[in-house]
Amino acid sequence: MNTTEHEKQADAHREAMERLWREYGEALKTYDMAKAAGDSALAAQLELVVAEKSNVMQAYMERHLESRAVLH
Repeated sequence: MNTTEHEKQADAHREAMERLWREYGEALKTYDMAKAAGDSALAAQLELVVAEKSNVMQAYMERHLESRAVLH
């Protein structure tokens, strides 16, 4: 793989991780606001959203690490 291709892949990974972290942060913030407002039903739903965002991020990172291991 040439440097340009490697740089493109690194940029794509960085952009994906930034998006995943942003989505996770927004979900967590919304969950915290619902919890602070005393809306336990909404907080319970949002807790599932936060967990799902976390799982997606973890799966993405694991796939990225596996693909890097194959390349090296």
